[in-house]
Amino acid sequence: MITATEKTEYVSYLDHKGKYKGIFAWIFATDHKRIGLLYMYAIMSFFFIGAFLGLLMKIELIAPGETIMKPQTYNGVFTLHGILMIFMVVIPGLSAVFGNFFLPILIGAKDVAFPKLNRFSWWIFIAGSIMAIASQLLKDGPPDTGWTFYAPYSTTTGTNVIMATAAAFVLGFSSILTGLNFIVTIHQMRAPGMKFFNMPLFPWALYATAWIQLLATPIVGITLLMLIA
Repeated sequence: MITATEKTEYVSYLDHKGKYKGIFAWIFATDHKRIGLLYMYAIMSFFFIGAFLGLLMKIELIAPGETIMKPQTYNGVFTLHGILMIFMVVIPGLSAVFGNFFLPILIGAKDVAFPKLNRFSWWIFIAGSIMAIASQLLKDGPPDTGWTFYAPYSTTTGTNVIMATAAAFVLGFSSILTGLNFIVTIHQMRAPGMKFFNMPLFPWALYATAWIQLLATPIVGITLLMLIA
């Protein structure tokens, strides 16, 4: 039961008053709940952009021939749609949003193991997302390879494939750091008396996902670096 004294000391993560105010209080936040919400807002925005691009592609395919865009533009929209949906929505979606928000609560921890690294992971995610969108706007034209960047065409096209693959590489770093943070949190910050097999199912799912992020994402990153080279 919470006493009157404890009630006065409790401050909601939404009303936290720290060094920064306004939007900067969110951008520089280290509270796991705020960072989870930041991921949610960003991922939802990218999802709607990706869905809109998907709608444009369907409109283009509604009839034979050119409908609303040229073939090269269609290939660029198709590539950006894939990058948005895979690297900026599907991969970080569940773990970054629900993991950040609920993992410490479910294991009885005050926060994740590395709050500042958690904030840095979100910054990297936003930086990679900006790079991905910028690849559509540079002078060489949007990449037209699809989100898989398959060689040999991706190594010979004159479009902005390097910027797009670099964006995917940066986004991968965000996933790696988030996975590392979750692994250390689960190992070191469980509530006293909570052993591994006492944890709820969702932390177990996050734990398995974190190991995949930590072990598999670098392989994808190395492949992207080889492609860039």
